[in-house]
Amino acid sequence: MSALKPVVPALAVVLGLSACATTGGGKFDVDSFLRASDTALPEVLGNPAFLSATRMPANECAVMLQSASTGVLEDLPPSSSARGPAWVLHPAGSPAQVWLVTSEAGGERTCHGPLPADAMKALVDRAKG
Repeated sequence: MSALKPVVPALAVVLGLSACATTGGGKFDVDSFLRASDTALPEVLGNPAFLSATRMPANECAVMLQSASTGVLEDLPPSSSARGPAWVLHPAGSPAQVWLVTSEAGGERTCHGPLPADAMKALVDRAKG
């Protein structure tokens, strides 16, 4: 349980900051984009505006990914991204939210979120066919 203590406050701060960064007038409407009937997973993974609006700082992403107790990573279909492997992180204790983890050039991983779990599940299910 002590390994989880440093991660929980960091996740709470990140969740709050991400919510502020992705809402409000003139900003990228993440929720509408993810829930649009014509949005597909490859579009999500390749959309620079979406990735920029939802990206968390690299050090916070690294902390989240290094903790074994953070949650469960789900592999996304290989054909869903030309950029490289991608995953959905299902955080422990937050079933309504997920994080998108993508691979950048050079092997760096980036974290994007929090994202609505139901919308991401629908996109992943459609990508799997």
